Amino acid sequence: MKRSMLVALCAIVGCGDPGSQAPAAPDASAPTGGDAAVAACEAPDVLVLLDRTVSMAERPDGTFPPNTDAGHTETKWYMAIQAVESLSRELETTVGFGLALFPRAPAEGTCITLAQRLTGQKAQNPQCEAGEVLVAPAVTAASAIDTMLDPETTRLCTSTPIGAGLATARTELAARRVATRPQYVLFVGDGADTCDSPLALSNTDALAREGVKTFVVAFDDGAPAGLDRGLLNDMACAGQASPGFPDGCVANATGGYRAIDRSGPDLFLSASNATQLSAALAQIAESVCCGCIL
Repeated sequence: MKRSMLVALCAIVGCGDPGSQAPAAPDASAPTGGDAAVAACEAPDVLVLLDRTVSMAERPDGTFPPNTDAGHTETKWYMAIQAVESLSRELETTVGFGLALFPRAPAEGTCITLAQRLTGQKAQNPQCEAGEVLVAPAVTAASAIDTMLDPETTRLCTSTPIGAGLATARTELAARRVATRPQYVLFVGDGADTCDSPLALSNTDALAREGVKTFVVAFDDGAPAGLDRGLLNDMACAGQASPGFPDGCVANATGGYRAIDRSGPDLFLSASNATQLSAALAQIAESVCCGCIL
């Protein structure tokens, strides 16, 4: 989905009694209009936490496409990479995008390519590994993200350690935190935590306590096999960034949030195709980018 950047928002409004003195001549060196809006804010850190598990080689409905160039474009993996790269290119001067994948791909190459998965090959990497940060959050990081992400060569791995991936994101953002810069995690996945579901929630809670909101986006065609809707709804509330938050969420005894009805309507942003995924990511970006609208 193509989106165009529009002009930056805001205008600087002067104060004082209009009848008491003549207006001062404008300072030609001072930022005005849209320039002032950008100068008044700092581009946030948005660390994309992308699920690289082998199920991303499927279509959103859980079936496998043919192992052809056209078939590859039907996979969740291809759709996710295209959406992330497009958004980071479009907003790279107003959002400090970064990229982390989970689980990490061991150096010995036991994870597999999209084409290998579509021929039936299985990944042999160790189970439940931590994530890895491939691009630290920064403005103008789009080219680095493009370099690190390729649907044909970036490898897919087995197991889905969402909690461990969030721990990786938490460590990365803590290391670069400054008081004036907002920070967010943008989780993009397609299933359930196959390693430690409680860890996924405890790390989302910990991020929120540290001032980091977590957006949750998942592929969902209504009832895909393996999608843990309850966990994702709880994560969306725990991340304090669900649409309309705190609607649909309730505070718990530890100060965090959980879904009122875990099996109820989606509180996370869902997508069943490439267009919906791009729209979900654009909705998130519109809410956090510095001095811009989509």
